[in-house]
Amino acid sequence: MGINTVRYQRIAEQIIDDIRQQRLTHHSRMPSLRKLAYQFDVSMTTAINCYHHLEELGWIIAKPQSGFYVSSPLLEHRTPELPQFRSQLKTIAYQPMARPLTPTHSFQESGIHYQPSVYEPGPLGISQLSPEFMPTEPLQRSLKRGLKRLGQQLHAYPDRQGDPALRQALEQHFSGYGFPFQAQDLVITGGCIDAVRIALETVSTSGDAIAISSPCFSGLLELLAGLNRQVIEIPSTPEGIDLDQFEQLLKTRQIKAGLFSTSHMNPQGISMSAAQKQRLAELANQYQIPVIEDDIYIELGQTKTLPLPAKYWDKEGYLLWCGSVSKTLSAGFRLGWCLPGRFFTAFERCHGVNHFGVSTPVQAGLADFINTGQYQKHLNHVRVQLQQNLKDYRTFLLAHLPKGSAVSHPTGGMVLWLQIPHLDSQALWPQAVAEGIDLRIGPAFTTLSHYQDYVRINAGWPLNDEIKALLKRFIALVC
Repeated sequence: MGINTVRYQRIAEQIIDDIRQQRLTHHSRMPSLRKLAYQFDVSMTTAINCYHHLEELGWIIAKPQSGFYVSSPLLEHRTPELPQFRSQLKTIAYQPMARPLTPTHSFQESGIHYQPSVYEPGPLGISQLSPEFMPTEPLQRSLKRGLKRLGQQLHAYPDRQGDPALRQALEQHFSGYGFPFQAQDLVITGGCIDAVRIALETVSTSGDAIAISSPCFSGLLELLAGLNRQVIEIPSTPEGIDLDQFEQLLKTRQIKAGLFSTSHMNPQGISMSAAQKQRLAELANQYQIPVIEDDIYIELGQTKTLPLPAKYWDKEGYLLWCGSVSKTLSAGFRLGWCLPGRFFTAFERCHGVNHFGVSTPVQAGLADFINTGQYQKHLNHVRVQLQQNLKDYRTFLLAHLPKGSAVSHPTGGMVLWLQIPHLDSQALWPQAVAEGIDLRIGPAFTTLSHYQDYVRINAGWPLNDEIKALLKRFIALVC
């Protein structure tokens, strides 16, 4: 594994040098993966890792049904820094407020005091696709057909494990990506965050320490706080997370479980390399400590080739793989799933006691949408649109943000991670609220003192005049 990692990095460095020396010109087409593997006498896995690494660094970009191309010079601007530190145990204090007048956050060295707000969300805040990208009418037709298929079953209590038709549809869908599993091993849940919650309750108890990435999606931090779990943040790297530090935590038994996104992480936009995912699975199995894989963005990459989850390399069942259609199709469906591995019985029991199943009609509608090919058609369309959105937003932001600003260059998902020189994001927050700008500030994604000059922006809406005006108001506050 170590030799392959060095090899693909060396090939990537050679390609970067070719681009800098203009032996490979901007917008020119790169060799196919198969040709690259042949040219350098390496495996397809090494070739894929090489191109994935170059995408993460912003040197190349994938165009669906066309191939890989050298990025424009603009994409060579620096990306946000990844703070490096020694992992340490932190406590998250959660203080809910019923209806605060404004969103408020209090961050202290002992942990985050997160106070959720009730205010009108905007397109830059929540990580979500614009409704105009959604296949509303085909989805409605699938719901109608699903209801008709149910017949008298419509009046029965839901199957606690999930509608067999939906589990079978998901089995076939992901098998098409080269990620096979059995429908009988899958549990349908009320969204991805629900699957993660049940997984946490299955493998840990109150007061246990959970390893997470840094930065980490604020919703997961809020969930962990609500469950009274302690956290240990693992620094991010360009290839994923610092697995050496993670292994040290496993060796010393400082954690009860890990909780990581592995593809198109929110907010930093990084995806773990295939080598990292394989090692993550091997570490979980070696030390027999569960790892929960939050893979809600896995189908929102910028190519048709799905990045395999770490679960793919899980031999002993210590990974609990969680996913959903909340980001890809409909947040209102509240449909997700989990492959709990060796924890299946405990997971299903916990899920059944708390929920007694998920809405059968909605499950039937989604099964129909997948089986008719509409879901794959929608994904193919929305990936292209998201790739364009991210490029448009990134171009606009780099042209207008203060000098020295950095914008992430994700290869999937729908958020951008911004680092702005000398920004006090906590001071920015109330100003943004007063201006009617919904965004997420860096400290909301950590229990530590990092990311004070960071902001997360959603790019799920097309960059029209209304969004440009909103971004300009935001930029005026940080200039």
